[in-house]
Amino acid sequence: MSLPPSARPTVLVVDDHPNMLRLLRKVLKADARVITAPGGAEALVLLEKEPVAVVLADLRMPGIDGLALLNQCKRLRPNAEFVLMTAYATVPTAVEALRAGAYDYLTKPFEPEAARAVVLRAMGRAAGPVPSSGDPGPLLPGLVGQSLATKDLALLVRRFAPSDATVVLLGETGTGKELVARAVHQLSTRADRRFVAVNCAAIPAELLESELFGYARGAFTGAGRDRAGLFEEADKGTLFLDEIGELRFSLQAKLTRALEQRAVRRIGESQERPVDVRLVAATHRDIEAMVKAETFREDLWYRLNVATVQIPPLRERRGDIEQLSAHFLREAPASPRKVVGFSPAAIQALVDYDWPGNVRQLRSAVERARLVATHDRIDVGDLPPEVIGIGGGAHDGNLAALPWSEAVEKARVDAAKDYLVEVLRRHGNKVSEAAAHAGVERESFYRLMRRYGVQLEDGEG
Repeated sequence: MSLPPSARPTVLVVDDHPNMLRLLRKVLKADARVITAPGGAEALVLLEKEPVAVVLADLRMPGIDGLALLNQCKRLRPNAEFVLMTAYATVPTAVEALRAGAYDYLTKPFEPEAARAVVLRAMGRAAGPVPSSGDPGPLLPGLVGQSLATKDLALLVRRFAPSDATVVLLGETGTGKELVARAVHQLSTRADRRFVAVNCAAIPAELLESELFGYARGAFTGAGRDRAGLFEEADKGTLFLDEIGELRFSLQAKLTRALEQRAVRRIGESQERPVDVRLVAATHRDIEAMVKAETFREDLWYRLNVATVQIPPLRERRGDIEQLSAHFLREAPASPRKVVGFSPAAIQALVDYDWPGNVRQLRSAVERARLVATHDRIDVGDLPPEVIGIGGGAHDGNLAALPWSEAVEKARVDAAKDYLVEVLRRHGNKVSEAAAHAGVERESFYRLMRRYGVQLEDGEG
Protein backbone atom coordinates (compact mmCIF):
# COMPACT_ATOMS: atom_id res chain seq x y z
CA MET A 1 0.00 0.00 0.00
CA SER A 2 1.52 3.30 -1.10
CA LEU A 3 1.60 6.48 0.93
CA PRO A 4 -0.82 9.33 0.16
CA PRO A 5 0.79 11.97 -2.09
CA SER A 6 1.04 14.51 0.76
CA ALA A 7 3.12 12.07 2.86
CA ARG A 8 5.55 11.06 0.14
CA PRO A 9 9.08 12.52 0.04
CA THR A 10 10.00 14.60 -2.98
CA VAL A 11 12.40 13.14 -5.54
CA LEU A 12 13.87 15.41 -8.20
CA VAL A 13 14.85 13.63 -11.44
CA VAL A 14 17.19 15.54 -13.74
CA ASP A 15 17.99 14.33 -17.27
CA ASP A 16 18.13 15.93 -20.70
CA HIS A 17 16.35 12.92 -22.26
CA PRO A 18 12.52 13.17 -21.95
CA ASN A 19 12.13 9.38 -22.22
CA MET A 20 14.28 8.88 -19.12
CA LEU A 21 12.24 11.44 -17.18
CA ARG A 22 9.01 9.66 -18.14
CA LEU A 23 10.42 6.24 -17.21
CA LEU A 24 11.66 7.30 -13.78
CA ARG A 25 8.47 9.18 -12.97
CA LYS A 26 6.54 5.97 -13.71
CA VAL A 27 8.94 3.82 -11.64
CA LEU A 28 8.98 6.12 -8.59
CA LYS A 29 5.48 7.63 -8.50
CA ALA A 30 4.12 5.01 -6.05
CA ASP A 31 6.86 5.78 -3.50
CA ALA A 32 7.56 9.49 -3.93
CA ARG A 33 6.33 12.79 -5.18
CA VAL A 34 8.34 13.01 -8.38
CA ILE A 35 9.32 16.32 -9.97
CA THR A 36 11.52 16.55 -13.07
CA ALA A 37 13.92 18.95 -14.74
CA PRO A 38 15.46 18.73 -18.24
CA GLY A 39 18.78 20.19 -17.12
CA GLY A 40 20.92 21.51 -14.30
CA ALA A 41 19.74 25.12 -14.50
CA GLU A 42 16.09 24.12 -14.19
CA ALA A 43 16.97 21.74 -11.35
CA LEU A 44 18.55 24.56 -9.34
CA VAL A 45 15.31 26.57 -9.53
CA LEU A 46 13.37 23.58 -8.16
CA LEU A 47 15.96 22.93 -5.44
CA GLU A 48 15.50 26.47 -4.13
CA LYS A 49 11.72 26.21 -3.73
CA GLU A 50 10.90 22.49 -3.34
CA PRO A 51 11.48 20.29 -0.23
CA VAL A 52 13.64 17.83 -2.17
CA ALA A 53 14.72 14.70 -0.27
CA VAL A 54 16.55 12.88 -3.09
CA VAL A 55 18.05 14.07 -6.37
CA LEU A 56 18.52 11.56 -9.20
CA ALA A 57 20.58 13.28 -11.89
CA ASP A 58 22.41 12.38 -15.08
CA LEU A 59 26.16 13.00 -15.19
CA ARG A 60 26.48 14.24 -18.76
CA MET A 61 24.17 17.20 -19.41
CA PRO A 62 24.67 20.45 -21.34
CA GLY A 63 25.53 23.44 -19.21
CA ILE A 64 25.46 22.40 -15.55
CA ASP A 65 26.47 18.73 -15.44
CA GLY A 66 25.74 16.20 -12.70
CA LEU A 67 28.85 16.86 -10.60
CA ALA A 68 28.32 20.62 -10.69
CA LEU A 69 24.68 20.11 -9.74
CA LEU A 70 25.78 17.88 -6.85
CA ASN A 71 27.97 20.66 -5.46
CA GLN A 72 25.12 23.19 -5.71
CA CYS A 73 22.67 20.70 -4.18
CA LYS A 74 24.87 20.32 -1.10
CA ARG A 75 24.73 24.10 -0.67
CA LEU A 76 20.99 24.50 -1.26
CA ARG A 77 19.73 21.24 0.28
CA PRO A 78 22.49 19.89 2.55
CA ASN A 79 20.27 17.11 3.91
CA ALA A 80 19.14 15.83 0.50
CA GLU A 81 20.67 12.63 -0.86
CA PHE A 82 22.13 12.65 -4.37
CA VAL A 83 22.24 9.71 -6.80
CA LEU A 84 24.17 10.06 -10.04
CA MET A 85 23.22 8.34 -13.31
CA THR A 86 25.84 7.77 -15.98
CA ALA A 87 26.50 5.77 -19.10
CA TYR A 88 30.18 6.60 -18.71
CA ALA A 89 30.81 4.97 -15.34
CA THR A 90 34.44 4.81 -14.41
CA VAL A 91 35.97 4.38 -11.00
CA PRO A 92 37.54 7.89 -10.99
CA THR A 93 34.21 9.54 -11.89
CA ALA A 94 32.27 7.58 -9.31
CA VAL A 95 34.92 8.20 -6.65
CA GLU A 96 34.80 11.91 -7.39
CA ALA A 97 31.03 11.85 -6.95
CA LEU A 98 31.24 9.99 -3.63
CA ARG A 99 33.94 12.34 -2.39
CA ALA A 100 31.73 15.27 -3.23
CA GLY A 101 28.93 13.79 -1.17
CA ALA A 102 26.89 11.58 -3.53
CA TYR A 103 24.98 8.75 -1.86
CA ASP A 104 25.32 6.29 -4.77
CA TYR A 105 25.31 6.04 -8.55
CA LEU A 106 23.55 4.06 -11.29
CA THR A 107 25.13 2.88 -14.52
CA LYS A 108 23.00 3.26 -17.65
CA PRO A 109 21.32 1.17 -18.89
CA PHE A 110 19.86 -0.02 -15.60
CA GLU A 111 16.84 -2.06 -14.62
CA PRO A 112 13.96 0.10 -13.37
CA GLU A 113 13.76 -1.89 -10.13
CA ALA A 114 17.47 -1.28 -9.51
CA ALA A 115 16.86 2.46 -9.74
CA ARG A 116 13.85 2.19 -7.44
CA ALA A 117 15.86 0.22 -4.87
CA VAL A 118 18.66 2.80 -4.80
CA VAL A 119 16.22 5.71 -4.49
CA LEU A 120 14.30 3.97 -1.70
CA ARG A 121 17.53 3.50 0.26
CA ALA A 122 18.43 7.14 -0.31
CA MET A 123 14.95 8.21 0.81
CA GLY A 124 15.33 6.16 3.98
CA ARG A 125 18.62 7.81 4.79
CA ALA A 126 17.29 11.29 3.98
CA ALA A 127 14.33 10.69 6.30
CA GLY A 128 16.55 9.87 9.27
CA PRO A 129 17.48 12.42 11.91
CA VAL A 130 20.42 14.66 11.14
CA PRO A 131 23.11 13.90 13.78
CA SER A 132 24.06 16.96 15.79
CA SER A 133 27.72 16.06 15.41
CA GLY A 134 27.52 16.51 11.65
CA ASP A 135 28.35 12.82 11.11
CA PRO A 136 26.88 11.94 7.69
CA GLY A 137 26.40 8.30 8.66
CA PRO A 138 28.15 5.13 7.49
CA LEU A 139 29.20 4.72 3.86
CA LEU A 140 28.55 1.00 4.27
CA PRO A 141 26.54 -0.90 6.90
CA GLY A 142 28.72 -1.13 10.00
CA LEU A 143 31.68 0.74 8.46
CA VAL A 144 32.98 3.68 10.50
CA GLY A 145 34.89 6.42 8.73
CA GLN A 146 34.66 9.07 6.01
CA SER A 147 38.25 9.21 4.69
CA LEU A 148 38.93 9.14 0.95
CA ALA A 149 40.29 5.59 1.23
CA THR A 150 37.10 4.51 2.98
CA LYS A 151 34.95 6.19 0.33
CA ASP A 152 36.90 4.38 -2.40
CA LEU A 153 36.29 1.10 -0.57
CA ALA A 154 32.57 1.83 -0.23
CA LEU A 155 32.34 2.63 -3.92
CA LEU A 156 33.69 -0.76 -4.98
CA VAL A 157 31.55 -2.66 -2.48
CA ARG A 158 28.42 -0.87 -3.66
CA ARG A 159 29.31 -1.66 -7.28
CA PHE A 160 29.82 -5.37 -6.64
CA ALA A 161 27.23 -6.10 -3.93
CA PRO A 162 23.99 -6.16 -6.01
CA SER A 163 25.29 -8.89 -8.34
CA ASP A 164 25.89 -12.54 -7.49
CA ALA A 165 29.56 -12.33 -8.46
CA THR A 166 32.10 -13.93 -6.15
CA VAL A 167 33.93 -11.23 -4.19
CA VAL A 168 37.49 -11.57 -2.90
CA LEU A 169 38.54 -9.26 -0.06
CA LEU A 170 42.28 -8.67 0.19
CA GLY A 171 43.95 -6.93 3.09
CA GLU A 172 46.14 -7.19 6.13
CA THR A 173 45.01 -8.94 9.28
CA GLY A 174 42.70 -6.81 11.38
CA THR A 175 41.43 -4.53 8.60
CA GLY A 176 37.80 -5.63 9.01
CA LYS A 177 37.32 -8.09 6.17
CA GLU A 178 34.34 -9.82 7.82
CA LEU A 179 32.64 -6.47 8.38
CA VAL A 180 33.01 -5.68 4.67
CA ALA A 181 31.76 -9.17 3.76
CA ARG A 182 28.64 -8.56 5.84
CA ALA A 183 28.14 -5.23 4.06
CA VAL A 184 28.31 -7.04 0.70
CA HIS A 185 25.59 -9.39 1.95
CA GLN A 186 23.39 -6.63 3.38
CA LEU A 187 23.53 -4.64 0.13
CA SER A 188 22.78 -7.68 -2.03
CA THR A 189 19.52 -9.23 -3.18
CA ARG A 190 20.17 -12.01 -0.62
CA ALA A 191 20.06 -9.71 2.41
CA ASP A 192 16.96 -11.43 3.80
CA ARG A 193 18.69 -14.84 3.82
CA ARG A 194 21.52 -16.22 5.94
CA PHE A 195 25.08 -14.93 6.14
CA VAL A 196 27.31 -17.84 7.14
CA ALA A 197 30.94 -17.16 8.08
CA VAL A 198 33.81 -19.59 8.63
CA ASN A 199 37.48 -18.91 9.34
CA CYS A 200 39.40 -21.51 7.35
CA ALA A 201 42.48 -21.02 9.53
CA ALA A 202 40.60 -21.62 12.79
CA ILE A 203 39.34 -25.14 11.95
CA PRO A 204 41.73 -28.10 11.75
CA ALA A 205 42.31 -29.10 8.14
CA GLU A 206 40.95 -32.62 8.68
CA LEU A 207 37.64 -31.20 9.97
CA LEU A 208 37.15 -28.33 7.54
CA GLU A 209 35.88 -30.52 4.70
CA SER A 210 33.03 -31.90 6.81
CA GLU A 211 32.23 -28.40 8.07
CA LEU A 212 31.94 -27.04 4.55
CA PHE A 213 30.25 -29.93 2.77
CA GLY A 214 28.58 -31.96 5.53
CA TYR A 215 28.53 -35.74 5.93
CA ALA A 216 26.27 -38.77 5.88
CA ARG A 217 25.59 -40.97 8.88
CA GLY A 218 28.35 -43.55 9.25
CA ALA A 219 30.74 -41.73 6.91
CA PHE A 220 33.42 -41.89 9.62
CA THR A 221 33.79 -42.68 13.29
CA GLY A 222 31.51 -40.41 15.28
CA ALA A 223 29.21 -39.55 12.36
CA GLY A 224 26.05 -40.70 14.12
CA ARG A 225 23.64 -38.73 11.96
CA ASP A 226 23.38 -36.90 8.67
CA ARG A 227 24.65 -33.35 8.86
CA ALA A 228 24.41 -30.48 6.39
CA GLY A 229 27.54 -28.47 5.75
CA LEU A 230 27.94 -24.71 5.68
CA PHE A 231 27.29 -24.56 1.93
CA GLU A 232 23.83 -26.00 2.48
CA GLU A 233 23.22 -23.77 5.51
CA ALA A 234 23.99 -20.74 3.33
CA ASP A 235 21.68 -21.84 0.51
CA LYS A 236 20.05 -18.76 -1.11
CA GLY A 237 22.31 -16.62 1.08
CA THR A 238 26.00 -15.73 1.39
CA LEU A 239 28.92 -17.90 2.49
CA PHE A 240 31.98 -16.05 3.77
CA LEU A 241 35.25 -18.01 3.70
CA ASP A 242 37.83 -16.05 5.69
CA GLU A 243 41.56 -16.83 5.29
CA ILE A 244 40.91 -18.90 2.18
CA GLY A 245 44.66 -19.00 1.56
CA GLU A 246 44.89 -21.54 4.39
CA LEU A 247 42.86 -24.21 2.55
CA ARG A 248 44.80 -27.40 1.97
CA PHE A 249 45.41 -28.24 -1.69
CA SER A 250 43.11 -31.29 -1.83
CA LEU A 251 40.20 -29.31 -0.38
CA GLN A 252 40.75 -26.57 -2.94
CA ALA A 253 39.85 -29.06 -5.68
CA LYS A 254 36.54 -29.92 -4.03
CA LEU A 255 35.73 -26.24 -3.52
CA THR A 256 36.48 -25.55 -7.19
CA ARG A 257 34.02 -28.25 -8.26
CA ALA A 258 31.35 -26.97 -5.87
CA LEU A 259 31.63 -23.49 -7.36
CA GLU A 260 31.60 -24.77 -10.95
CA GLN A 261 28.69 -27.19 -10.50
CA ARG A 262 26.80 -25.11 -7.91
CA ALA A 263 26.39 -28.35 -5.99
CA VAL A 264 28.03 -30.13 -3.05
CA ARG A 265 28.52 -33.76 -2.12
CA ARG A 266 28.45 -34.69 1.54
CA ILE A 267 31.21 -36.98 2.79
CA GLY A 268 29.95 -40.56 2.48
CA GLU A 269 27.31 -39.80 -0.18
CA SER A 270 27.40 -40.44 -3.91
CA GLN A 271 24.89 -37.85 -5.11
CA GLU A 272 25.39 -34.11 -5.29
CA ARG A 273 22.99 -31.62 -3.75
CA PRO A 274 22.34 -28.34 -5.62
CA VAL A 275 23.11 -25.15 -3.69
CA ASP A 276 22.57 -21.51 -4.55
CA VAL A 277 25.28 -19.65 -2.65
CA ARG A 278 26.94 -16.28 -3.17
CA LEU A 279 30.58 -16.68 -2.10
CA VAL A 280 32.70 -13.99 -0.48
CA ALA A 281 36.30 -14.98 0.27
CA ALA A 282 39.04 -13.14 2.15
CA THR A 283 42.75 -13.52 2.71
CA HIS A 284 45.81 -11.58 3.86
CA ARG A 285 48.06 -13.77 1.70
CA ASP A 286 49.42 -13.07 -1.80
CA ILE A 287 47.35 -15.66 -3.65
CA GLU A 288 48.94 -14.93 -7.03
CA ALA A 289 52.36 -15.72 -5.53
CA MET A 290 50.89 -18.92 -4.07
CA VAL A 291 49.57 -19.87 -7.53
CA LYS A 292 53.06 -19.42 -8.97
CA ALA A 293 54.47 -21.51 -6.13
CA GLU A 294 51.80 -24.15 -6.86
CA THR A 295 50.40 -24.02 -3.32
CA PHE A 296 47.07 -22.60 -4.49
CA ARG A 297 45.09 -23.97 -7.41
CA GLU A 298 45.11 -21.71 -10.45
CA ASP A 299 41.62 -22.82 -11.53
CA LEU A 300 40.21 -22.00 -8.10
CA TRP A 301 41.82 -18.56 -8.14
CA TYR A 302 40.30 -17.84 -11.56
CA ARG A 303 36.92 -18.95 -10.22
CA LEU A 304 37.25 -16.73 -7.13
CA ASN A 305 38.90 -13.67 -8.63
CA VAL A 306 35.83 -12.12 -10.23
CA ALA A 307 35.39 -8.98 -8.15
CA THR A 308 38.38 -8.02 -6.01
CA VAL A 309 38.30 -5.44 -3.23
CA GLN A 310 41.52 -4.28 -1.55
CA ILE A 311 40.79 -3.18 2.01
CA PRO A 312 43.22 -0.42 3.01
CA PRO A 313 45.25 -0.74 6.21
CA LEU A 314 44.47 1.72 8.98
CA ARG A 315 47.67 3.71 8.31
CA GLU A 316 46.12 4.63 4.94
CA ARG A 317 42.88 5.69 6.66
CA ARG A 318 44.31 8.08 9.25
CA GLY A 319 41.38 10.42 8.67
CA ASP A 320 39.11 7.74 10.20
CA ILE A 321 41.10 7.16 13.39
CA GLU A 322 39.44 9.84 15.53
CA GLN A 323 35.95 8.69 14.52
CA LEU A 324 36.87 5.02 15.01
CA SER A 325 38.35 5.75 18.43
CA ALA A 326 35.19 7.51 19.56
CA HIS A 327 33.12 4.59 18.26
CA PHE A 328 35.23 2.02 20.12
CA LEU A 329 35.11 4.13 23.29
CA ARG A 330 31.31 4.05 23.20
CA GLU A 331 31.36 0.27 22.71
CA ALA A 332 34.10 -0.48 25.26
CA PRO A 333 33.27 -2.44 28.42
CA ALA A 334 32.29 -0.27 31.37
CA SER A 335 35.11 1.07 33.54
CA PRO A 336 35.05 2.22 37.19
CA ARG A 337 34.88 5.87 36.11
CA LYS A 338 33.03 7.64 33.31
CA VAL A 339 35.25 8.31 30.29
CA VAL A 340 33.68 10.48 27.61
CA GLY A 341 36.46 11.28 25.14
CA PHE A 342 40.11 11.89 24.35
CA SER A 343 42.50 14.77 24.90
CA PRO A 344 43.85 16.46 21.75
CA ALA A 345 47.29 15.01 22.48
CA ALA A 346 45.88 11.49 22.76
CA ILE A 347 44.07 11.82 19.44
CA GLN A 348 47.27 13.08 17.81
CA ALA A 349 49.20 10.12 19.21
CA LEU A 350 46.57 7.71 17.86
CA VAL A 351 46.66 9.34 14.43
CA ASP A 352 50.48 9.33 14.29
CA TYR A 353 50.83 5.61 15.09
CA ASP A 354 51.07 3.15 12.16
CA TRP A 355 48.81 0.41 13.65
CA PRO A 356 50.41 -2.82 12.38
CA GLY A 357 47.40 -4.67 13.82
CA ASN A 358 45.01 -2.27 12.07
CA VAL A 359 41.46 -1.63 13.31
CA ARG A 360 41.52 -4.64 15.62
CA GLN A 361 44.58 -3.25 17.41
CA LEU A 362 42.99 0.22 17.68
CA ARG A 363 39.92 -1.26 19.34
CA SER A 364 42.11 -3.09 21.86
CA ALA A 365 44.13 0.07 22.58
CA VAL A 366 41.00 2.13 23.22
CA GLU A 367 39.50 -0.51 25.52
CA ARG A 368 42.77 -0.68 27.50
CA ALA A 369 43.01 3.12 27.71
CA ARG A 370 39.48 3.38 29.06
CA LEU A 371 40.31 0.94 31.85
CA VAL A 372 43.44 2.77 32.99
CA ALA A 373 42.25 6.35 32.49
CA THR A 374 42.02 8.35 35.72
CA HIS A 375 40.04 11.28 34.32
CA ASP A 376 36.96 11.74 32.14
CA ARG A 377 39.14 11.96 29.03
CA ILE A 378 41.79 9.55 27.85
CA ASP A 379 45.20 11.22 27.82
CA VAL A 380 48.48 10.24 26.20
CA GLY A 381 49.70 8.50 29.34
CA ASP A 382 46.69 6.17 29.22
CA LEU A 383 47.60 4.82 25.80
CA PRO A 384 49.67 1.63 25.30
CA PRO A 385 53.43 2.32 25.30
CA GLU A 386 53.90 1.12 21.72
CA VAL A 387 51.38 3.70 20.51
CA ILE A 388 53.32 6.63 21.96
CA GLY A 389 56.67 5.20 20.94
CA ILE A 390 58.12 4.27 24.30
CA GLY A 391 59.06 1.16 26.24
CA GLY A 392 59.67 0.72 29.90
CA GLY A 393 57.07 0.88 32.62
CA ALA A 394 54.18 -0.95 31.02
CA HIS A 395 56.42 -3.87 30.13
CA ASP A 396 58.18 -4.02 33.48
CA GLY A 397 58.09 -7.63 34.66
CA ASN A 398 57.83 -6.39 38.26
CA LEU A 399 54.34 -5.06 37.57
CA ALA A 400 52.88 -8.54 37.95
CA ALA A 401 54.07 -8.59 41.55
CA LEU A 402 51.89 -5.56 42.41
CA PRO A 403 48.16 -5.34 43.13
CA TRP A 404 46.08 -4.30 40.10
CA SER A 405 45.52 -0.70 41.14
CA GLU A 406 49.20 -0.13 41.96
CA ALA A 407 50.34 -1.80 38.74
CA VAL A 408 48.04 0.36 36.65
CA GLU A 409 49.16 3.54 38.41
CA LYS A 410 52.84 2.65 38.00
CA ALA A 411 52.36 1.90 34.31
CA ARG A 412 50.50 5.18 33.83
CA VAL A 413 53.15 7.24 35.62
CA ASP A 414 56.02 5.58 33.74
CA ALA A 415 54.25 6.03 30.40
CA ALA A 416 53.51 9.71 31.12
CA LYS A 417 57.12 10.39 32.12
CA ASP A 418 58.53 8.63 29.06
CA TYR A 419 56.12 10.54 26.86
CA LEU A 420 57.26 13.92 28.19
CA VAL A 421 60.91 12.97 27.76
CA GLU A 422 60.36 11.79 24.19
CA VAL A 423 58.33 14.85 23.14
CA LEU A 424 61.00 17.16 24.53
CA ARG A 425 63.71 15.20 22.73
CA ARG A 426 61.87 15.42 19.42
CA HIS A 427 61.53 19.19 19.79
CA GLY A 428 65.09 19.87 20.88
CA ASN A 429 64.12 20.63 24.51
CA LYS A 430 61.99 23.55 23.33
CA VAL A 431 59.16 23.52 25.88
CA SER A 432 56.92 25.83 23.85
CA GLU A 433 57.05 23.53 20.82
CA ALA A 434 56.68 20.40 22.96
CA ALA A 435 53.64 21.90 24.71
CA ALA A 436 52.05 22.81 21.36
CA HIS A 437 52.62 19.27 20.11
CA ALA A 438 51.06 17.83 23.28
CA GLY A 439 48.06 20.15 22.97
CA VAL A 440 48.53 21.86 26.35
CA GLU A 441 49.54 25.31 27.55
CA ARG A 442 53.23 26.00 28.16
CA GLU A 443 52.74 26.43 31.91
CA SER A 444 50.67 23.23 32.07
CA PHE A 445 53.51 21.39 30.34
CA TYR A 446 55.93 22.71 32.98
CA ARG A 447 53.61 21.47 35.72
CA LEU A 448 53.51 18.03 34.11
CA MET A 449 57.32 18.01 33.99
CA ARG A 450 57.50 18.83 37.70
CA ARG A 451 54.84 16.24 38.56
CA TYR A 452 56.67 13.43 36.78
CA GLY A 453 60.21 14.53 37.62
CA VAL A 454 61.29 15.46 34.11
CA GLN A 455 64.13 18.00 33.78
CA LEU A 456 65.66 19.73 30.78
CA GLU A 457 69.20 18.57 30.09
CA ASP A 458 70.47 21.79 28.57
CA GLY A 459 67.70 24.26 29.35
CA GLU A 460 65.05 25.35 26.92
CA GLY A 461 66.31 26.11 23.43
